[in-house]
Amino acid sequence: MVQKDSATDMSRFAWTSKASRSDNTLNESGSFRNAGLDPPVRAITHRIGQGHTILLTGPVQFKLSGGRAECFGAPITPDTWITVEELRQEPILATEPAALEVKIGPDGSWKELVESTIPTGWTEAAHILQRQQGVAVIVGEADSGKSSLCTFLANMCVQNGLKVGVIDADVGQADIGPPTTISSSLVSEPILTLQDLRQETSFFIGDTSPSSVPDKLTRLIVRLKENLVGYSELVLVNTDGWVGDSAALRFKDELIHETRPDLVLGLSRGSEIDPLLGMVSCASIRLPSSIYARTRSKEERKSARETGYRRFLLDSKSMKINQGNTTLRMFDRSEQQVLRWDRKLKGFLSGLLDDHQELLGIGRIREMVDGYALVESRTTEQPRFLEIGNILLSSKYEEMGYGMLH
Repeated sequence: MVQKDSATDMSRFAWTSKASRSDNTLNESGSFRNAGLDPPVRAITHRIGQGHTILLTGPVQFKLSGGRAECFGAPITPDTWITVEELRQEPILATEPAALEVKIGPDGSWKELVESTIPTGWTEAAHILQRQQGVAVIVGEADSGKSSLCTFLANMCVQNGLKVGVIDADVGQADIGPPTTISSSLVSEPILTLQDLRQETSFFIGDTSPSSVPDKLTRLIVRLKENLVGYSELVLVNTDGWVGDSAALRFKDELIHETRPDLVLGLSRGSEIDPLLGMVSCASIRLPSSIYARTRSKEERKSARETGYRRFLLDSKSMKINQGNTTLRMFDRSEQQVLRWDRKLKGFLSGLLDDHQELLGIGRIREMVDGYALVESRTTEQPRFLEIGNILLSSKYEEMGYGMLH
């Protein structure tokens, strides 16, 4: 169905509901706890007409109990509980009449729509990529739906038989790896979200903003692309949302120049992406954001990053890293500076890198004394480089501030 321009057209909405704190709730591990209800866990079954969508905003769990449905073009496996994390939004489109069981967590919600959330332009772009293949770079403002578009395009092309690689180059709202990193992955089957992909190769950038190290970020994105092109017929590069000023435009223009894509896909709600598309020398297409794309607040984006740190740091063990075997350096001065091992670095996010300077895992520094560092990390492999990032984390992996260590 072709989407209309007005987001307030109530003919789109069949029903909506939002959980209160007294409803079934999710605990931090993603499972439901007893909130005083009898029975303690209760799922509500929704019947969805063909072509209708249930738009879920997490924390929510759902299960397809009848019919067929898909999410960003990926078929939903029936009779399997799937979790939508807090602050994430997933559209479940019924491709035939379907039944969906839904458990809503605190502040989670569902909304039934009488249409697909996927703009027709996205499907047309998928058809172009299926024919053209090569490298495609996705650009757009924050919360314009770049990750959703990347997921949809990957699914459509994988199901058409293409070998697809994805580069997650959004250091602030990373999906494949943790925040402050960029990662690549091969897509072997349809996915519901980029978080379903396994890290093939990752690099530590060290900050959640590309503005602090644009040259480093560009160089490592190119390296990921060069690694993927030998294994993929299509490479999708999902970029960050920094596009709103002259420095951002220069960075994106340089990134596009260095990655040499066959196609640039500019995603926007209006004409805000046009200045960037006007600068590129390769083919480009401006695509509309979904009118259902959710704009998050600054605090919500921070909360999403903290969830990302916990995905990769919970259940960490302390690792003792010796000065004699590991080079200590700052994230933004990797070539010029080697730091002393008596710096006050407790709480700083760090990247543990191998001989090729690829990421073994992120860590949080607990202590630095007597020529060694005690680092919380899930990796067990001793690093060749310990790179100090710009983010100060609490013991619960909450962002406490940014470092000015030079």
